[in-house]
Amino acid sequence: MIVFRDGRELSRFLGSVIAPGETVVVGLGSELRCDDGFGVYVASALSNVVSRYSRRNCVEVVNAGTAPEAYLDILSSRRVVVLVDAVLAEPEPPAIVVLRKEEVPPQGISLSTHSLDLRLLLDLVGGEVYLVGTRPQCLELNLGVTKPVARAIREVVVAFLEALRSLRCIKLFKDP
Repeated sequence: MIVFRDGRELSRFLGSVIAPGETVVVGLGSELRCDDGFGVYVASALSNVVSRYSRRNCVEVVNAGTAPEAYLDILSSRRVVVLVDAVLAEPEPPAIVVLRKEEVPPQGISLSTHSLDLRLLLDLVGGEVYLVGTRPQCLELNLGVTKPVARAIREVVVAFLEALRSLRCIKLFKDP
């Protein structure tokens, strides 16, 4: 497990693993359960920017919510899969953790309410798989996220955008 407390470090890491044209970013979770919405909020923000400012078909963003198994065809057809989800991890948010596929324990560490166990899903997906997450503070039925998780969402979105910008996948206003 890699722990990132700085968005710049996370951005460099993402830039090193994203394969332009061969990567899918998948947001998991339920925005009805407070911080469990971490992954879907990240995917929603990324999807909005990528759909507007993408220079080429560099990365696909999927908001899988609580049904990632519905996207198994997309997940299994990409060389790199980056899952974003609330996870059981030691550091408190806004710290971000990244686990490689083989580092996810058999019982999983994802807290999302998706019906298919995350470890089983990972076993069905080939290629490189990374799980990007933060520790939730609240999992009760409640709309919105806690302040620490909101900061983590912002850090992850900015890190992805900087990585995509450095790979020339998106063009933002300040780019030449």
